Amino acid sequence: MATSALREKVNHKLDELNDEQLAELLRYIEIMESNVLPDTYDEDNDPSVGFFSGDPDLGSRTSEILRAEFGLRKPQRKPADE
Repeated sequence: MATSALREKVNHKLDELNDEQLAELLRYIEIMESNVLPDTYDEDNDPSVGFFSGDPDLGSRTSEILRAEFGLRKPQRKPADE
């Protein structure tokens, strides 16, 4: 999407927000621009908290997790002698 079209969409959405929503959005933008969290930072109100939660090996276990969720068993390995 072209930058001008994107800015136009954002401006349109901004017009639809009330004063409280605009204040929260401004606070979020300021946090995104900063490398340091403000003193008033509250992780309970941060939409990005929990977005990446999961076991560290979650990506490497994707197939195993999907099989378990769909009730499929892991394929049995054949003995090396066969």
